[in-house]
Amino acid sequence: MQIPDPVYDINKSYDDNYREGPVFHGRIPATIPNPPPVSFLGIPANSRLGIPAGPLLNSEWIGFYAKMGFDLLVYKTVRTHPHPSYPAPNCLYVSVSGDLTPEVLNTPLIGIPQIEPASMREITITNSFGMPSQDPSVWQKDVELSRSLIGKGQVLIVSVVGTEREGESIAENFTRAAKMAVEAGAMAIEMNFSCPNVKGTEGQIFQDPSAAGSIAQKVRAGIGTNVPLIAKVGYIGSAQAAGELVSAIGPFVDAIAAINTLSATIINPEGRPALPGPGREKSGVCGNGIRTAALGVVSRLSQEVRARKLPVALVAVGGLMTVEDIDLALSSGADFAMSATGAMWDPFLAYHMKQQNLREGLRR
Repeated sequence: MQIPDPVYDINKSYDDNYREGPVFHGRIPATIPNPPPVSFLGIPANSRLGIPAGPLLNSEWIGFYAKMGFDLLVYKTVRTHPHPSYPAPNCLYVSVSGDLTPEVLNTPLIGIPQIEPASMREITITNSFGMPSQDPSVWQKDVELSRSLIGKGQVLIVSVVGTEREGESIAENFTRAAKMAVEAGAMAIEMNFSCPNVKGTEGQIFQDPSAAGSIAQKVRAGIGTNVPLIAKVGYIGSAQAAGELVSAIGPFVDAIAAINTLSATIINPEGRPALPGPGREKSGVCGNGIRTAALGVVSRLSQEVRARKLPVALVAVGGLMTVEDIDLALSSGADFAMSATGAMWDPFLAYHMKQQNLREGLRR
């Protein structure tokens, strides 16, 4: 059976998808009765499944996926100032076989604009947005609208990033962005410490435990203890690196989400850059090919959190394409799971998971 076109139209620019998406011609499924709610960092939630920041561009996307039964919804990364997206193409299929690792990614991957995947296992993509953001006067109102579009037992998380600018340190800017998001209605804050698609230090903060810890401490003090705080990190290849990061940010965060893609050089079939323009030499790879690497990071973080006896939850992100993948993540040390690429191609993923859980009497 052929997989349908994604809800996010990868043949259009980010800006077009922001204005015109999501693209969905099916029927919203009936609500499945939920078991007693789980606790998402102290907030009652219908399930442990959500969508990370990538596909949730604005309130239209939040409202759509909330209706589709995804209960943990992360509003795409916002800033204290407007910031444009990279031009199209912003998403490409990537031709891969097997699991991707940082070692494999030392060799460029081939990006192609269109394939006809026969299964979810054939979908690996790259995305290159550059962490765009609307002006706060726009996104704050839209976050407020998003809050009104989610239902009981659903959680609106807002992803924020900071920039060193105009005499303001990156930690101060992160904190200001987080406070603005809380004022707009965010129920939890995610600090985006990892994005391979931007220049400068803001995209790789997780690789500097000292800086990450300082930012987390500042943001925690700024938003208080009543709003859950999450750190989104990238690929961590060793127990030592995982332990250093956990030690630095663990005292200040309620959860760590991992991972935000793998970084790779993408070329077209002719060998030229598939994503032309400065700052796009590398881009994030996500989808089926990164699942093993992502769950490896979750496992390393889990061991380090337990070793330090920290009350920090783990959110598995990366390569979760099917219900079976979600089950694997939740049985591998993660407390919650989020699907981006999987949900883009299969918006019924949460519905299928809840159907299975209802049959099996689970609380996923």
